Amino acid sequence: MTERSDHGVGDGTVPVIPYDTFEAASLFLATGRTREEVLPLIGLANGEWDRLRETYRWFPTALGESYRHAYFKGLDDAAICRLVLPPRWRLQEGDTADLRSTRHIREAVWRNPHVGPFAGCSWPCTFIAAHAEAVLCCYTHDGKTVYFDGKPLADRKGGRIVVDAASFRAVAGRWLADRHHVYGQGQYGANQTFYWYVVEGADAATFEALNLRYARDGRQAYYITGKTIRTKSPEAFEVVPELRLNYRDGTRDPLHDTSVIARDREAVYFYGTRLKNAIPDSFRDIGHGYATDGTSVWFLSRKKLVENADAATFTVPGPGEPHVTGRHGGSCVTDQYRPYVEGEPCDPLQWIEDWRPFFEARPDLKGWWWHELAG
Repeated sequence: MTERSDHGVGDGTVPVIPYDTFEAASLFLATGRTREEVLPLIGLANGEWDRLRETYRWFPTALGESYRHAYFKGLDDAAICRLVLPPRWRLQEGDTADLRSTRHIREAVWRNPHVGPFAGCSWPCTFIAAHAEAVLCCYTHDGKTVYFDGKPLADRKGGRIVVDAASFRAVAGRWLADRHHVYGQGQYGANQTFYWYVVEGADAATFEALNLRYARDGRQAYYITGKTIRTKSPEAFEVVPELRLNYRDGTRDPLHDTSVIARDREAVYFYGTRLKNAIPDSFRDIGHGYATDGTSVWFLSRKKLVENADAATFTVPGPGEPHVTGRHGGSCVTDQYRPYVEGEPCDPLQWIEDWRPFFEARPDLKGWWWHELAG
């Protein structure tokens, strides 16, 4: 007997199943079971599952409001909670009806998916880890094969990668390991096709994931594309945070997990490649694709040195300051001698009025190109 019910919405009905049953079905499907095996146990046809899944899967996140409104015809979150939590979960007196709290149910199902109509099911299914970025996807195994989002792990050419399922684990970010190897998870193409590869030469005993893109062990460092970085100081290899400037809320966020910049004692690396002549200990990202080591300035978005830039005065207008936009897009920056767009110097005479709000808001700056030209 399934746990499906049909809830009246508008002039029709939509199928409803308990949320933990949905998560269990999703986990079994992600571990190699077919729809022909799973859907009859929950009483749904393919089309019904597709619509329900597109709605239910967003419950633990702050997303998916439009799907909920379309599916439940405007039913509020409190009513949806009362509809999808029973029979094994219920709101307690005083609880706030917040669908995001279903993440606890999801985590419980990850630990034991044999619930509801799957309670007597003998299908082996072990949750390994959620993906660090694709948060609705996860790694699972059935005792023999490791799956990601329902498919066995494959290399860039689509060939299956054989891993030891029992010992397979997520190290951190996009780095994984079993008792034989360390693995990286790469991706390519507009549709972000995922693939996996063995990190050749990695020492599993000392391997450490630094963020989603960089890792190191006791001998060398690694970039997520499969590149080995022959660092002379692996113990000093570290990520340099990228800086995100938020003009709406006035904050500056250092982004560590997604940064493509790293350094050791000898060099700076950008996308895993050495940035020529950069001084590592003073190198920092200053926003909008620019970085400096205090002596030189780079426009990293184009992997180029900003010729003749004055690093001591080079300024990226930040939150709380007037933002100067390029004539054809992009952000404008400046130093004491000239403005720049996309890492290229501009004729100061043509940018006097564009920069007026910035310099009028910065009376602490004196004797710059703008002051000489604006009078």
